[in-house]
Amino acid sequence: MDAAQVVDYGMLALIPPILAIGLAIWTKNIIVSLFISIIVSTTILNGWNPIVGFTSMIKDYMFVSLEDSMNTQALFMMVIIGGFVALLTQSGGAMAFTDMVTKKVNTRAKCEGGIWLGGLFVWFTDNGNSLIVGPIFEALAERLRVSREKFAYILDCTTSPICAMIPIIGWGVYAMSLIETELEVAGIHEVTSWDVFMQAVPLNFYAILTLLMAGIMAFTQWDYGPMLRAQNRAMKTGETLRAGGTPMRSETKKLELPKGVTPKIYTMIVPLVVLLVVMFSYLTAKGLWYTKVAGTDIRTAIASGFLCATLVLIAICVKEKIYDFNKCLSIITGGMSNMMFMCVVLVLAWSLSGVTKAIGTAAYLTEISQGLLNPALLPCIVFAIGAVMSLATGTSWGTMAILMPIALPMAITFGVSLPLISAAIISGSLYGDHCSPISDTTILASIGSACDHIDHFETQIPYATTVAVICLAMFLVAGWNPTPLMTLVAIIVLIAVIFTLHKIYVKKYGHEKDLVKA
Repeated sequence: MDAAQVVDYGMLALIPPILAIGLAIWTKNIIVSLFISIIVSTTILNGWNPIVGFTSMIKDYMFVSLEDSMNTQALFMMVIIGGFVALLTQSGGAMAFTDMVTKKVNTRAKCEGGIWLGGLFVWFTDNGNSLIVGPIFEALAERLRVSREKFAYILDCTTSPICAMIPIIGWGVYAMSLIETELEVAGIHEVTSWDVFMQAVPLNFYAILTLLMAGIMAFTQWDYGPMLRAQNRAMKTGETLRAGGTPMRSETKKLELPKGVTPKIYTMIVPLVVLLVVMFSYLTAKGLWYTKVAGTDIRTAIASGFLCATLVLIAICVKEKIYDFNKCLSIITGGMSNMMFMCVVLVLAWSLSGVTKAIGTAAYLTEISQGLLNPALLPCIVFAIGAVMSLATGTSWGTMAILMPIALPMAITFGVSLPLISAAIISGSLYGDHCSPISDTTILASIGSACDHIDHFETQIPYATTVAVICLAMFLVAGWNPTPLMTLVAIIVLIAVIFTLHKIYVKKYGHEKDLVKA
């Protein structure tokens, strides 16, 4: 593995992402696609020896990805959440919540708007967001015929894009640490990494436009492209999941409570309150509101909250004679086992990330594009490079780690705005993290909505690319005149573009109107 890192593989460095994405689209099987991509790549890394490549895949990448404490914490967290979600669903609380909320949230647009607002509320985690918000709205979304594709899109939009603008959580801490390194190397002391990051927030066009677009698409139903077809299918036939589609987790079966048991909303509300109280109490003790909180502490808070909520939910189920203790444990372990598919996908995705680093995918993309860099064009080009790199590797943090040490020194040398360049790097990194089929947040959005993963990717990428194209234009203009007013211009352009695209595709596919449920 060490020898592989010093070899220049040239165009072969593009094989891992191209193979993974291409096979995912062709086979519509994410596990097979990731597995083949990894084993082909490790074979290349080991002198084209498939036997050594196979064992290297396991030893040097799969095992190594599980040795990473952040990854193991994430897997543990997902398993705990899976058990809680299963019992919460089977307790009848979600059913009671759906019955109550449907009296007010009685249209698909209102339901999608609720999912969006819920995602904005869970701003403190990109990995946990979809798994917290998704199950809460699952039954309601099914009843109001929200396609799984649209459900997954909204969940995905409220993960990394919002976290990328918060300085006191893992995203902000990581980005500022990269910025701080370059400021120290350049001997700049009059501004801090906090100053650069915070000034970059209003110029983070991709994050802002993605969050806004998700809300607009939810409340206005201005869908277009493959998403419009999916929404029409769900509204017309009631099939929220495409026929033949494979959801990323087991779908909730029709709930059958024990005879004489009536669903009560407090069986859902009380555990969720406990979840939030425990989570935010821990984070507050760690200084959430006035300092930077480590990613380990955030994951600890989430896991602690879900564990406590699960214990409270078990007590409620036993007290209300919904299930006895042993039945509760059976449901919880069943929910945990349903998360195994997701765990396998995440391990493969992490392994592929290691492979792309070893074979030099990001470095190669950077190398072939360096000749294009120009002071005025720097923000636009950096954004484009970051978008391609993050789409190919499925990692935003890895993309930032490569581009920050290259683009920030150039910006300092050429006198280009550091907040603008930082915003361009973060925005470009977000594009792939948001929509790449091998990105963990994209995978988790599919899990949270119980959507077919490739369906989520194919319907989301036109929306994400619409935002990316507008961002490209904005960074091009901002290279000459960087100002936060560009964000307002970008918003106006976005609204005009999606409205026009909606009208064009309605003529092509028609538009099934939202039905009001009594």
